[in-house]
Amino acid sequence: MGETIVVIEDGKLEHGVQLDEVTPSRVSGAIVWTRPVAGEPQLAVHVLQAVPAQAMDATVEALTEAGAATIRPVLTHRTVSRPDPSRVIHRLERWRLIARESAQLAGRAAPPEVHSILPLRDALVALPAGTKVLACVISQSASPILSAVPTPPANVGLVIGPEGGFDVSDLRVLEESGAVNVHLGSRTLPSRLAGAVATSLLLAGAGDLDAAAVPAPARAAR
Repeated sequence: MGETIVVIEDGKLEHGVQLDEVTPSRVSGAIVWTRPVAGEPQLAVHVLQAVPAQAMDATVEALTEAGAATIRPVLTHRTVSRPDPSRVIHRLERWRLIARESAQLAGRAAPPEVHSILPLRDALVALPAGTKVLACVISQSASPILSAVPTPPANVGLVIGPEGGFDVSDLRVLEESGAVNVHLGSRTLPSRLAGAVATSLLLAGAGDLDAAAVPAPARAAR
């Protein structure tokens, strides 16, 4: 006993709780410090991630740790992985569990919501009103992603395509949604990693990475 854990209340307050008792049915302790939550960016990045052929678990983990506000698995024309409808619910439950555990390890106030798998067009329609849509593409006409960072607080819909890239029909859907084409530099990243890298770049451009993580107080403030 005596170990201190961090408990988050309603996504607004962090409490340092010094444990008195831990049993299979009960955990009790005393609050020794309280502070506003840290770890949540003001720029909300909603990642529309084409379901990769492999490693979606790792993709959800990386997006959560990078700071994505929501994770929205999408089906594009070239998406190779198309889960059996009978298994979708189980996969979604697993992804949400991974997001919760990853958010705790990253010191976030709350995990990102992992939405159900949708076609790209439907996922774009479901974004919050006023969301700026950025599509990561490999094109010389695309803009550097850092040139497209809005001033927070704001919502960004970050669209990550499959390994084969966006099909002509996907690009048409993105154009109709008003998406801005952006690139991640001269190197080609696999789909499973591109979202986390792009999210980090957007948050860095918005100033979210300027401050270091705030360590927990060493002792009670009262």
